[in-house]
Amino acid sequence: MNILIVEDDQDISTLLKRGFELEGYQVDCAGSGEEAMGKIAAKPYETMILDVMLPRQSGLEVCKDVRDAGNDLTVIMLSARDAVPDRIEGLSAGADDYVIKPFEFAELLARVKAHERRGRGMRGADDERIDVGAGLLFDPAIRKLEAEDNSVLLTEREADLLNLFVRNAGKPLSRMNLFDALWAGDGGNSINVVDVYVGYLRRKLAALGVPSKSLVKT
Repeated sequence: MNILIVEDDQDISTLLKRGFELEGYQVDCAGSGEEAMGKIAAKPYETMILDVMLPRQSGLEVCKDVRDAGNDLTVIMLSARDAVPDRIEGLSAGADDYVIKPFEFAELLARVKAHERRGRGMRGADDERIDVGAGLLFDPAIRKLEAEDNSVLLTEREADLLNLFVRNAGKPLSRMNLFDALWAGDGGNSINVVDVYVGYLRRKLAALGVPSKSLVKT
């Protein structure tokens, strides 16, 4: 698994690189948003550890650029800003997770592994497309949601959310149901994160011409 660490503090970057390499990961580092985008264009990464406070271009802007480019790698943001609005802003920019500084490496590693497991769990035995209803097919291997003549890529968390709705087809799910299933163990997130990601998923369904209520019932 390839990890990109985007952090302008050389000491932190070096410590994270060593830690992940000891766990068997392939790790590259970037000290700025521009350098990160160049590396992403040249090499596929499964996970990006992204500091919010970067020179010239913030981590929030980098994350938005990555998502606008259609890249669905897992993004874990690092920030000393621990207020709920700051966390929501990071997740709204497209991050899959948000870790508050200072943190223990063991926690960050556990989060990376948890996202890795969720990614594997969404894949079928032969990576076959899944009929999720409303005329849509979902390819869990690449997290692509396909209509007859169009398709969109989902982030890891959007794919988790879609999977939850599909498994509970026809059953309304409350915000607390969704939060408990997908975010309760992450720590630091408020229930508002549910609204953020349901909104993301509804917009992607709308882009495929599918009424969101046909799949998303809250």
